[in-house]
Amino acid sequence: MTQSNRPRISGTQFINADIAPRERLSMGSSHRDSHYPVTGTGAGDPIDVPANESCTICAPATLQLAKDLFERWNDALQTGDARAVTKLYAEDGVLLPTVSNVPRTTPAEIEDYFEHFLEKKPVGTIDTRNVKIGCNKLTDAGTYTFRVTDEHGIKDVPARYTFVYEKRGDDWLIVHHHSSMMPTG
Repeated sequence: MTQSNRPRISGTQFINADIAPRERLSMGSSHRDSHYPVTGTGAGDPIDVPANESCTICAPATLQLAKDLFERWNDALQTGDARAVTKLYAEDGVLLPTVSNVPRTTPAEIEDYFEHFLEKKPVGTIDTRNVKIGCNKLTDAGTYTFRVTDEHGIKDVPARYTFVYEKRGDDWLIVHHHSSMMPTG
């Protein structure tokens, strides 16, 4: 096989231990030459990826993570600090809120929404949830009930929701959040 038609593969070749009991061969290194150099430093960077290609490392996403991310958001609501809630959204995050007809697509717009919503002292409780997991992405959709307080007292408001989270840097951030009151039956 010539260099020009070498397969672009990486991994480990399993060797028959009866024939060569001490033999080990990395296919990545056996096919590396000036055309396919080993890249990366080994200190957190992908290694064994050609320089003109990329390697995505997927962060673990689980049902428990979905629960934890909702609780983090709900806890931020309890602080009454709109800025603390807004920090949980990505810079390019989208909020389609429950009690506003205006889509919020900037941190300033999201913060403005929460400035007013937090006056109601909302506390959310998940009623049903459906979680979809992807590479560095998690979608949590279902129903929740908000207990809110206004001049008429305390009331429960059932709503539908979708949170889409993405792993950005070291944190999971909300990139899309849609919430709407349940239609009356």
